[in-house]
Amino acid sequence: MTPAARAPVRIVFLGGLGEIGRNMLAVEADGRVLVVDVGLSFPTEEMLGVDLVLPDFSWVEERADACEGVVLTHGHEDHVGALGWFLRRVDAPVYGTALTLGMARRRLAEMADVDAEFVEVGSGETRAVGPFRCRFVPVSHSIPDAIAITIDTPHGRIVYTSDFKLDPTPIDGRSTDLGEFARIGDEGVDVLLSDSTNAENAGRTPSEAIVGDALRDIFARAARRIVVACFASNIHRIQQVCEVAEASGRKVAFVGRSMIANVEVARELGHLEVADDTLVDIEDLESLPPRRTVVVCTGSQGEPLSALSLIAAGEHKWVSLAPGDTVILSASPIPGNESSVHRVVNGLYRSGADVYHAGTSKVHVSGHAGADELAEMIRTVRPRHFVPVHGEYRQLALHARIARANGVPGDAISIVEDGDVLVLEDHRVRRGERVRAGMVLVDGIGVGDVGPVVLRDRRVLAGDGILVCVVTIDGRTGEIMAGPDLISRGFVYEDESRDFLDDAAERARAALGELEADGVTDWSEIKKACRRALGEFVWHQTRRRPMILPVVMEV
Repeated sequence: MTPAARAPVRIVFLGGLGEIGRNMLAVEADGRVLVVDVGLSFPTEEMLGVDLVLPDFSWVEERADACEGVVLTHGHEDHVGALGWFLRRVDAPVYGTALTLGMARRRLAEMADVDAEFVEVGSGETRAVGPFRCRFVPVSHSIPDAIAITIDTPHGRIVYTSDFKLDPTPIDGRSTDLGEFARIGDEGVDVLLSDSTNAENAGRTPSEAIVGDALRDIFARAARRIVVACFASNIHRIQQVCEVAEASGRKVAFVGRSMIANVEVARELGHLEVADDTLVDIEDLESLPPRRTVVVCTGSQGEPLSALSLIAAGEHKWVSLAPGDTVILSASPIPGNESSVHRVVNGLYRSGADVYHAGTSKVHVSGHAGADELAEMIRTVRPRHFVPVHGEYRQLALHARIARANGVPGDAISIVEDGDVLVLEDHRVRRGERVRAGMVLVDGIGVGDVGPVVLRDRRVLAGDGILVCVVTIDGRTGEIMAGPDLISRGFVYEDESRDFLDDAAERARAALGELEADGVTDWSEIKKACRRALGEFVWHQTRRRPMILPVVMEV
């Protein structure tokens, strides 16, 4: 069958557009589906009680039998963190490089009801996955073994850079293969999907190697224990900490379940090289002089129960801070986490420790390309059509501007958001019909049972509290037998507001008396009258709108 006779290819964007994290897209060709990355994001402050945020998988779930597989580009949570939940819904093989799959296996091991077929691929390899011919191109990022993907379809070629930077001196010697990108560009690229995270940053992102210089300087001046907090998946950063610790004669203890798990995988696969006698268990830390120890822990985003948060609060079982200790926060806050990070940093300063973070020292560099590197990628690949991905809308818009300045016509650029679809047909791109996409919230073991209505109620409860009105009626006549009694939680303090609550109860009793006189016994009418009377009285007296919950008991 000729390409022209085959159904158009669809690129379906399911996450990571107009936001940071939750990266996920799917490509559909010949009725088959290839999923690329299945990431999660972390809740914003208004998502009260929510633990994690997943993409809405329903579009792929409806085509589960057609799913040829999932390709993972690297091991960061925003690209692989939702894989376990996805595999509960869609049974499909998972493709990725050795380290990426190793980290994914560890995560799935924590979800007893999830299993998967893992297929390891190598950088530079080409592999057919159903009707898709995938080429895996090495890229430099803040985690080893990261790849970009070229997807050849019946109607044209798609290149997805995933997260990348053009680091001239990468820690592991593995640079973004611009030569391969140039060859792919020479062959012809119909759609380039490129990382927009740092589109606002002028110039080029500094090399990871400069962090090593800053670490050596700080270690040389530190008189006591050093605590380094970073992402558990930032193996390059952990490698540099270990190298500087060894050079300064310090022992290293890892803290945090994800940190320990990722270190084990990286050491097994040769991506983290550290001598066995450099490592100590956290339980043995107290047996060593503080000046000879380094603690590498999780919690760089201020997560409430993370190792660094507990250390800052003086509540960690094994690690406590004293004046003269050194803390290095080797990460930048994810948008939305700033206040949590600031709270932890304040606690660290209160302990008397010397604190270094990205705002004061060169202890962190991004793993994402700056504006000049993004322009170089566009000039190298020379796509017929350009799509900025990964980032909030302003970053996507700025990346589109970079593309226009580097030779891509304005009508050949598409800024897309979650749920948008691009149709690739005979090497030409057009908009398709949108699909369902959005956020699925995880709260405890509940997945998807917290939505906008529940979040709205939680915000009301957090902002103005709840006022419960309990009334007992005669089910036959509607006569009030007892109450109304008012119970306040998070609205006013009952012991100090008794007169106010009594007045409110009288207002509710008067409204219910009118219904009683009319012989109304319908519960919904009684609740409605109670809610209306209390709402009007409370607003007039306090200018607050607590959640009013009438409870009607019948005798």
